[in-house]
Amino acid sequence: MTPVAPPVFQTIQEAAVGSLFCLSFLYSPSIRPGFFQTCALVLVSALGVGIWVAPMPGSIIFFVLLLLYAGAFWIPDERWPRRMLWLSLAVGAAGMFFPSMPLANALSTVPEIAVRTATTFTSALLLGSALTGMLLGHYYLRDPHLPVALIRRLARLFLVSTALQGLLLIVTLGSLYLFGGAEAMARIGLLSTSYLAVFLSRVCVGILGSFVLACVIWDTLRIPNVQSATGFFYIAILTGTIGEFLGRFLWHSTLIPL
Repeated sequence: MTPVAPPVFQTIQEAAVGSLFCLSFLYSPSIRPGFFQTCALVLVSALGVGIWVAPMPGSIIFFVLLLLYAGAFWIPDERWPRRMLWLSLAVGAAGMFFPSMPLANALSTVPEIAVRTATTFTSALLLGSALTGMLLGHYYLRDPHLPVALIRRLARLFLVSTALQGLLLIVTLGSLYLFGGAEAMARIGLLSTSYLAVFLSRVCVGILGSFVLACVIWDTLRIPNVQSATGFFYIAILTGTIGEFLGRFLWHSTLIPL
């Protein structure tokens, strides 16, 4: 039976990296440093759970860098928060692949490695945009005059990442079915037998559910109604997290990047 700890850690790592990426293009004079500190501390708390589940040297370094990033906003030099953000993002992005390194040895072709990379980054963007969107939506309650364009950026990224995740799943399974041979067919067969319920939940909740919510969020922000969109971002965090965890679980179980 596949251990649960590696998929949990990988999901948390991807959410943290994706959130930092979203924060990197949210810098605006309208947003106070306290928002970025709050986001960083939320990520620290989530990563702390990941370290407790599956401690790894890279994740501990990432954890410390996130703390330094949150503290950098107290330094008078405004360049330090950006420097710590990019350093944390670089270390975290490298660490995203550590939990799946054993799986890379089993992937023998370049296309499969490319799909594995694309799936990992798309998952990070999906989780990060949902979490950051929810946190930013709360910030609008404090500052209702904040430009709606900021949260629309996250809604657009969430919509694109959910659509791309579904496309990658179709391309991955289709390529394996057509060109993978007997070994690939055996791996696909596991999705229709041993892991059928997990696979259907991953597709229906994680991809279709998140895509529907992404469309609703985008339409709500066209009104614009930020408060309602924030509520939908809450639900999107649940569907996205469940879906990406199930995808990582299937990845570890069948060696198919889902």
